[in-house]
Amino acid sequence: MIPGRFFRAFLFLLIFCGSTSLFGQTNLLLTGTIRHSQTKAPLESITIIKTATGRGTVSNAAGVFRLNVLPNDTLLIRAVGFKSQRYVVHARAQQDLTIEILLEEGSLELPEVKVVGGLDYEKVNRALRNMKKPPPPKVAVKPPAPEPLYKEKKTTPVAPSLENPASLLYDMLSKEGKDKRKLEELLAEEAARKNALEEKRKQEAYDSLFLDRNRNIRR
Repeated sequence: MIPGRFFRAFLFLLIFCGSTSLFGQTNLLLTGTIRHSQTKAPLESITIIKTATGRGTVSNAAGVFRLNVLPNDTLLIRAVGFKSQRYVVHARAQQDLTIEILLEEGSLELPEVKVVGGLDYEKVNRALRNMKKPPPPKVAVKPPAPEPLYKEKKTTPVAPSLENPASLLYDMLSKEGKDKRKLEELLAEEAARKNALEEKRKQEAYDSLFLDRNRNIRR
């Protein structure tokens, strides 16, 4: 009987330890409120990150945040203008947690920046000498104009005559021919009128000279 009792006790202890380990890995809902350490005012947009996974959340306007965690999780709470703070979830936590975190103001440290004045003219000149000069631009040369395959021959119009009946018919029947003949007639009339005026002027000059001679003789 004793061995049976011992076996049952050992089995119960094994089941209890397994259930404890199983419950220890259950996700817990952590609800937190982040406030200013001096004014106790809620802080908004504070970053809360689980260091094991790199995932997290931010606080709302009331400074409240909610995050699923596991026992032994480490939370990193940080924001610009405040000192970072860490919170470790209790290893034996088995139910949802509610916490309050107070952040202290802290200055933001920037890395040191070295300002070097002046230029190293030797290095600048060496870099300029090592620079490759661009090649001179190529001047485009226009190719000579191609010679025409057939040279144009200048032809002079042939005057219409009996030897060239086609030109004669064209000159007689076409509108251009009629206009040409009319122009020639007008030019001929103008020339005849000028000749008549010139003859009249000469006749008048002759008559005037003859009358002057007769008058002189009579005197």
